[in-house]
Amino acid sequence: MTKARDIADFKFENIIDTGTEGTKVATGTTAQRGSTTGQWRFNSTTGFFEGRDGSGNFLTLEPTPVVTSVDVTEVASSAGGNETFVVTGNNFSSGGTVSFVGTSATFNATTTTFNNATQVTAVAPKVSFLNAQEPYKVRFTTASGVAGTSATGLINVDNAPSFSTASGSLGTLSDSSRAGSNLTTVVATDSDGDSVTFAIQSGSLPTGITLNSNGSFSGTANAETSNTTYNFTIRATAGSKTTDRSFTATVNAPAYYAFTSVGTSTWNVPASIQGVTARILVVAGGGGGGRAGGGGAGGVIEHTSFTLGTSHSVTVGGGGTGWTADSDNSSSQKGGDSYFGSLQAMGGGGGGYSQSTGFSGGSGGGHGFNGTYNGGASTQTSNNGGTGYGNAGATGSSGSENAGGGGGGAGAAGNSASSWTGGAGRLFSSFTNYGTNSSNGTSGTRGYFAGGGGGDGHGSTRFAGGVGGGASGAGRNSGNNCVGQANTGGGGGGGHFSFGTATNLNGGSGIVIVRV
Repeated sequence: MTKARDIADFKFENIIDTGTEGTKVATGTTAQRGSTTGQWRFNSTTGFFEGRDGSGNFLTLEPTPVVTSVDVTEVASSAGGNETFVVTGNNFSSGGTVSFVGTSATFNATTTTFNNATQVTAVAPKVSFLNAQEPYKVRFTTASGVAGTSATGLINVDNAPSFSTASGSLGTLSDSSRAGSNLTTVVATDSDGDSVTFAIQSGSLPTGITLNSNGSFSGTANAETSNTTYNFTIRATAGSKTTDRSFTATVNAPAYYAFTSVGTSTWNVPASIQGVTARILVVAGGGGGGRAGGGGAGGVIEHTSFTLGTSHSVTVGGGGTGWTADSDNSSSQKGGDSYFGSLQAMGGGGGGYSQSTGFSGGSGGGHGFNGTYNGGASTQTSNNGGTGYGNAGATGSSGSENAGGGGGGAGAAGNSASSWTGGAGRLFSSFTNYGTNSSNGTSGTRGYFAGGGGGDGHGSTRFAGGVGGGASGAGRNSGNNCVGQANTGGGGGGGHFSFGTATNLNGGSGIVIVRV
């Protein structure tokens, strides 16, 4: 028997190594592993001790990886592309794999790069992260199968909100419909189910308009003198994610469509304003002046929120014919009614003669004089959503051959007692490009309509017509051209109380105006 054979056959039991440096065991690569159960060795390929178990598998004495953190803690799964993670911990080794552990599903990183024992870099598709699986834990598994998982979830899914409302115009506000609620409400959604809030990021809204956090608009835009477009950016926020989008809103200056010719026509509404809420002013023709009493102004009706259709019938009433030369009231005529669709303004009542009541109408005509008679009553009513305006005519003087009462106006009744002037018209501040000014002229800012005609004066006195187109009465043997102003609905002035003639006591024609 050789010496080598003797040593190989030598067996040890319960060996105790009393040294301090350590006991040397077999060393070799993975390829040099033996096949005997119970063999213990150092694997120079993996760098770890290993031993073969009873099933023939080598078990590695390898430290468990520890994952402590990642640099990216939120993933926008809907953003597309890949996300790169730097994973920090301990006991990492080359050849290992990073995986992401959801609440019920796990997937591996596309690539795992070993940096050092405390850091690896992993890349994974963003779309692989599902909101229903958050928060994700991170696991590192070594090449030999030893795995370590973070103690808690390290990665959440947080997508940026997505606008449903297309960029561009959120609407055009007409002057008569400047409420912010008429603008399109901005909508955005979040795939994570987070609530979405909105705010102005840059630019400016129309003055007077506010963006609410839910995407709606409130307030009322200030009026503009020219069509003005505002540019702004709205930011949608969901969780910690934001998305911006650019929008515009336009506020138009007032646009007017005025109908001034007496008669009936059909207005085909321009397509750009069909469905728009408009403000409508309808003024009837003024009543003609009587032989003493002033003509009543045409009735007025204003609708502040009329929705325009595709077409509407429009009627402009003419002024009533005034007294000419006869000795009674037969030639003092009521003004013509004006219409916009079903909105009706009643023609003004004619002025009266002595010992007779003034004629009723939109605003009543003034009583002549002498006796216990009254001015004509107002017949104007509010109708079809519009508000009506009209007042009674005044009583003339009680003596024989004295002053006639003033015709009623849209703003006030006709005057009696010692003035006998026409009742004041009414200021409609949305229509200041039409009507008269406060001095009954046509320069500067206007807006007064439907002034009553003044009563006839005794002697040379001419009692003034009411502001808003009312004509002055004729003074005895001195008055002429006592005509209500055209397109104001003003009443005609009262004529001479004595038999004779006066030049034209007709009422003024009416007008219909649409403001959008």
